[in-house]
Amino acid sequence: MDILQTVYDHAPIIMQNLMTTVKGYQNEKSRYGKTYYEYLDFLKDFDTWSLEDKLEYQRSEMVKFVRFAYENSKFYHELYKDIDIDSIQTVEDLKRLPIVDKEMLRANIDACMVKTVGAYHWGHTGGTTGTSLSFIEANEDKMKRMANLDHFKRNVGYLHLKMKRATFNGKHIIPPNQKKKVFWRYNKACKQMIYSSFHITEENMKYYVDSLNKFKPQAIDGFFTSMCDIAGYMERHNIKAEFTPVGIFPTSETLTESGRALLERVFGCKVYNLYASSEGAPFVYDCENQVLHVDLSSGIFEKYDDTDEVLVTSFTTHGTPLIRYRIGDRMVFDEDGTCSCGNNSPIVKSIEGRRLDFLYTAEGAKINAGNVSNLLKYLPNVVVRSQFVQDKMEEVTLLLEVDKNLYEEEYDRLIEKEFRHKFGENTKLTIFHVDEIPREKSGKFRMIKNNIQE
Repeated sequence: MDILQTVYDHAPIIMQNLMTTVKGYQNEKSRYGKTYYEYLDFLKDFDTWSLEDKLEYQRSEMVKFVRFAYENSKFYHELYKDIDIDSIQTVEDLKRLPIVDKEMLRANIDACMVKTVGAYHWGHTGGTTGTSLSFIEANEDKMKRMANLDHFKRNVGYLHLKMKRATFNGKHIIPPNQKKKVFWRYNKACKQMIYSSFHITEENMKYYVDSLNKFKPQAIDGFFTSMCDIAGYMERHNIKAEFTPVGIFPTSETLTESGRALLERVFGCKVYNLYASSEGAPFVYDCENQVLHVDLSSGIFEKYDDTDEVLVTSFTTHGTPLIRYRIGDRMVFDEDGTCSCGNNSPIVKSIEGRRLDFLYTAEGAKINAGNVSNLLKYLPNVVVRSQFVQDKMEEVTLLLEVDKNLYEEEYDRLIEKEFRHKFGENTKLTIFHVDEIPREKSGKFRMIKNNIQE
C-alpha cells in the first residue's frame, strides 16, 4: 500500500481533513493556473459567437489536432501512413480516417501517448462497462477541461472556489477499520465536503443527511446514484433539506428522468446534466433551460454507423490523442432544435449512456436504461436500490434492496406486470431481495449489468 495512504488511514479524522485539504491545494496548482483562467474567459466570449464562427473554430482546431497526432504519436503516424493528412480540412473529411476503439487504444497505449507535451499526469478509466485504460493527460489540457466544467456551472449560477459544494465520488477517504459514523472529509482548498460513495447504506444514510443539513452546500455534484440514494432516503422518511443548492451536477453515470425528478423534489433546485469522460471526451452540458448543448470548442461528435452510438474527437487530449474514438456512449441529437437560452450550439435530445446500458428481450430487442428504470416507476418509495443483471437473452435477474418496513409482497407482482409489458411473455424475470447490492470498485453503482456480448 502507498505509504501516504497508510499514514492517512491511521491518522485521526482531524488530520485526515488536513491531509485532504493539502491534497486539494496541490490539485489547485495543477488545475487552476494561468491557462485555466484564460480559457474560462475564452469560453465566456465563445458563447456569444455566431454558429458559423463556432463551426469554423471547431474545424480549424480539428485540422491542427489531427496534424499534431500524426506528427507526435507513433500510433497515429502508423495508422495514418496511407492518408494525405493535408487533405483532412473539414469535419466531413474526418470520416476518411480510421475508427479507433478502446481495445486498439489499450493494446497500443505506449505508442499512442505523447510525452513531449510538457507537464502531464496519469489518468485512468474505471473499466466499469469495458476495458480499463491508463493514459496521460497534459496539464494544459486538464486546466482547459476544468475551465469547461466551471464555465458550465457558472452559466447556471454556481461559482467554483467561491461557493460550498458537496461531492459524492469514488475516493477512498474512509479507512477500512473506521468505527465512527463520519463518512465525509473536508477539502478546505475548494470549500468541498467529500462524501464516500462506498458507505451509503440504509443504516448510514441518516448520518449523511445530518452532515449535508449542517454543511448546507450551494451545489451537489458527483455520482448520480449516490445522490439519488440519499434523496430517496430523505423522501421515504419525510426529512426536509435545510438548504437549497444553486444546482445539482451529476457526473460519471447516466442520468434518468425519474432520478432527476426525485432530486429536484427533495432539494428544491434544478439538476443539470453533463457529458464528459475520464479519457477526455468533448463536453455536452445543460443550459439554464436544462437543454443539452454540444460544446463545439472542445471537440467533435460523429454518429457511428448510422446508430445512436458516437465517435469522439477531443481537442483536449494532447497527451493521449482521441480521434474518431469509439468511446461506447450513445446520444440522440436534435437536428432542428433551438433553445431560448441564446446558445446556438447543436442540441442533444438525450444522453443514453454506454452501449450496454440496456437489456435485451428474448427476441433481441433492446430496452434502454430509461425504460428499465421505469419498471419501478409506479411503486411507492420503498426501493432503496435495484440492479438488473442479464446473462442470457431470455432471462433477467432483478436484485432489490428495499425498505423492509414498507415493502409488500404484492410489489413484486407489480414489477413483473410492468416487466411483461416491456419485455413480452418470452423473457423471464427473477427477483431476489438482498440486504445490500455492492458497488463497483470505482465506487459507482450500476443499475444495469448486461453481460451479453454484442
